[in-house]
Amino acid sequence: MTTVLCYGDSLTWGSVPNGGRFPAHLRWPQLLQQELGESYQVINNGLPGRTTIWDDPFREGRNGLTYIQAALEIFGPVKVLIIMLGTNDLKRYFNVGAYEASKGVEKIIQRARLPSDVGFPYPEIIVVAPPNIHDPKGEMRDVFAGAEEKSQFFHQYYQNVAAANHCEFLNAAGLVSASTVDGVHLDSEANQQLAHALLPKVTGLIK
Repeated sequence: MTTVLCYGDSLTWGSVPNGGRFPAHLRWPQLLQQELGESYQVINNGLPGRTTIWDDPFREGRNGLTYIQAALEIFGPVKVLIIMLGTNDLKRYFNVGAYEASKGVEKIIQRARLPSDVGFPYPEIIVVAPPNIHDPKGEMRDVFAGAEEKSQFFHQYYQNVAAANHCEFLNAAGLVSASTVDGVHLDSEANQQLAHALLPKVTGLIK
C-alpha cells in the first residue's frame, strides 16, 4: 500500500469556516483518498495553528519543523509528502511574510530528507502554496491583520522553493478561494477542488 502524508494546518485538518470540523468525508485528504482508491493510504496530519518553523506563544506544539520527522516515522514509510503550511505564519504577532513562510517550508523539506533512523527512504514531496487570505472577519480579522496583502506572494516564493528543492508544486490560490465566512478557511467545495487538483500530482510521482 502506498502512503501519502498530508502535513498541514487547519486547512488540512478540516476546519469549518464558522467553527467546528468538517466530517471526514468532506476534508480534502479523505476526498483525495476516495479518488486514489484502496491501494493508497492517505493520512490527514493537519493540526490547527501549525506554522512552518515558528513557536506560537499562545499554542504549544504548533512548530511544523519540530514534528515532521516524527510524523514520517509514525506513518512511514511515506511515499508522498504533501506540505501545505504558511497561513499561520502570517498571524500578526509573528511579524513575517510569505518569503519567510516559504523558507520555513524549505527547512521542513530539508529535514524530511534527512536519513531515517529506521531506514525509511525519504518521500517524494509536493509543496502546496496556501490559498490567499481574503477579507478576514471576526476574530480572524485581528489575528491576521495585514496578512491579506502578504498572502498574495505565497505562489511566487513557494514555487521558487519547490523548484530549488526538486519538489512538485501546486498553487492552491489559483484553484480555490478562502471562504467568505471568515476569509481564511476552506468551504466544502474548495476541499473537493483541492483534492481533485492533487490527484494527478500524486499519481504522477508514483509512476
